[in-house]
Amino acid sequence: MGKTPFYGVGICVPVSDLKRSTEWYTTMLGFEVTFYDEPKAAVMMMNDEKITFCLVQAYDIKQPRFSRNDYGVGQYYIFHTKDVQGVHRLLQEKGANVGDIHDHDGIQGFSLIDPDGNLYGVVN
Repeated sequence: MGKTPFYGVGICVPVSDLKRSTEWYTTMLGFEVTFYDEPKAAVMMMNDEKITFCLVQAYDIKQPRFSRNDYGVGQYYIFHTKDVQGVHRLLQEKGANVGDIHDHDGIQGFSLIDPDGNLYGVVN
């Protein structure tokens, strides 16, 4: 097939309070709102514009659990950064719910949880 015909990915995230979550994702993660359809959804982009997050007003949110594995993965979505410790410190200063930094075979990372319990990883 050669080169993929896809140019990006969209991630839909269930949230219980669209306004609060939109504020959290813009303030904590620096996402930019590109479309706001209150009270149903907000579309946000990361800085490369190839990954979009669609915050969707949802009810009875149930968080999925990642299947048990031998690779140490516990989150469905992981953010990559070149400065794990700096990002960890910045998010802590902003009041984000972050876990401790762990090192696994030279890869450092920590967990990040949004106001609705959506779990992310942050790694180098």
